[in-house]
Amino acid sequence: LPALLVVTAFVWGVGWLWADPRLFREIGGHIEGSSYFTVNLWLLRAAAIGGYFGMDSATKPLLHLWSLSIEEQFYLFWPATVLLLFAARRRFIGSGVAVILALSLAFCLYETPNDPSAAFYLLWSRAWELALGALLAWREVFILHRAPHPERPWADVGAGLGVALICASYLLLDESQAFPGWRALAPALGGALVIAFPGSRVGAYVLGNRIAQFFGLISYPLYLWHWPLFAFSRIRPGVTPDGATMAALSALAVLLAILTWRFIERPVGHVFRRRPRTVALILVALLAGSGVLGSATRRADGFPGRFPPFVARIFAFARSGAENPRLNACFYDRDSRRYPLDEERRRAAAFFESNHCGAIADPRKPTIMVVGDSHAGVLFAGLEREYGARANIIAMTATYCIPLIENTPMDLGVDGTPRCHAINEYIFRQIRAIKPDILIVGDYFVLYTEDRDWIYPNYFNELIANLRRLHDDGVKNIVVAGEVPTWAPFMPIIVGLDVEAGRTPAEFSAVGLRPESLAAEARLKQLDWGPGVTYVSQVAKLCHDGACRQLVGDKLPEDMIAMDYGHYSFDGSIFAVKTIFAPVIDPILARAKKD
Repeated sequence: LPALLVVTAFVWGVGWLWADPRLFREIGGHIEGSSYFTVNLWLLRAAAIGGYFGMDSATKPLLHLWSLSIEEQFYLFWPATVLLLFAARRRFIGSGVAVILALSLAFCLYETPNDPSAAFYLLWSRAWELALGALLAWREVFILHRAPHPERPWADVGAGLGVALICASYLLLDESQAFPGWRALAPALGGALVIAFPGSRVGAYVLGNRIAQFFGLISYPLYLWHWPLFAFSRIRPGVTPDGATMAALSALAVLLAILTWRFIERPVGHVFRRRPRTVALILVALLAGSGVLGSATRRADGFPGRFPPFVARIFAFARSGAENPRLNACFYDRDSRRYPLDEERRRAAAFFESNHCGAIADPRKPTIMVVGDSHAGVLFAGLEREYGARANIIAMTATYCIPLIENTPMDLGVDGTPRCHAINEYIFRQIRAIKPDILIVGDYFVLYTEDRDWIYPNYFNELIANLRRLHDDGVKNIVVAGEVPTWAPFMPIIVGLDVEAGRTPAEFSAVGLRPESLAAEARLKQLDWGPGVTYVSQVAKLCHDGACRQLVGDKLPEDMIAMDYGHYSFDGSIFAVKTIFAPVIDPILARAKKD
């Protein structure tokens, strides 16, 4: 607790000085969660907009505390579990630990492909790693007299294999692969083997030398310090630390870890050994105070009063292009519960039908149908403004689900679920029944090709194949809304910081522009979309010379093109439809009217 309290106080203080209200509110929530050791659950709730390996994870200074929360949760129930096993019969402890390990590992293997974020953050799917250590401890306490440590030659083999597994994990695993799952077995078993085979040369020379022991002594405060320093180096728009900066921050983390160990952990430890109850009460009181401070920061929305009123108003801007009650009613949000496929089918049909999402108001007019995710939804305002009087505009959109993949597999993480299967099944059926004059497909492509929690294998080719099938089934005009430029941090933060610094926000800017969105667009433009499909490059109309459009007018905050990382604002939606999509849609509607 002493080191944790020092680091969270540092993060709160730096956040007050540097962080925008949105990020500071998030920091407050994570400090609150760290006080009750539930940060993993906080992060799990937010995982849908960026999991541990998400594109925005690098700017979350307390992201790493998820593992400390899982440890503490384990330590809460572990003593009671051991006491119950001991009370039943002492010889049941080893088998009881093994059963817990097996059940947790089985859940982890099952959950990782189905819900990778839950598998990563939940105690039930990570407890096996801690139970593995508990099994080693049981061996040391209860059966070492019957099964002593092996001689050095065998110890060399066992510990050497352990180090090899750890090194292989470092070299071969990356954030693009599903984790934890079976891949977590390699580093966990590697660590267990090193511990299980003491007396090896690997232990003596590689892990037992003075340098390794030094880093072992400061490993906990180093764990606490390194990530906040790295995260704060990235929170300013357009700032990406280079290798020299990261090396300097790493050295600073080591220095802070040494100081924390020497002047915080050791002195408090000495006092604790003399007066344990007094020190424990003080630390728990400070922990509770930290939780209150974090809660107050979260409830105060990050204290926007730290900034001038106009800047705070820009920061808080959130008017979306999806602000259309009739069409937004057809935006199917996620239920936190999972249901069997047949129930998901019933729920999807009930949602879209009860909101009259496929109803054609005037059969004499052509019909524009919008499908996809939230990046389709933010076109509502512009489509209604531009075409509401001369066309039927209907929508069937859904969050937290990959769009327009027919027969969606149900074992591919966030996108491969019974819910997504049922939604896509229903939408494909309705598209074929309605045969709209224009089908507009909106999609956050980079999410499904780059973000580890959302990756859908071979997505571009699958989408093209499905669009060709729809064309063969009579949907003759399909408009694909290409990738939008995306920003980090959010557009209102970038513009607000400019205003706070006394700068006039530029109409076009490269500051904070995410390269992955431009890279995805470059790939999309090269694809053969097939007959009847028009790919509309939004980047081509919004960007030039390495900079992309921030503003669609001179009125702030309303005229920012995006209200977050890339969703069109209300005015941004109107601008995009009028200038980017209308040149494609108007000729199609003219032909439909003649027909």
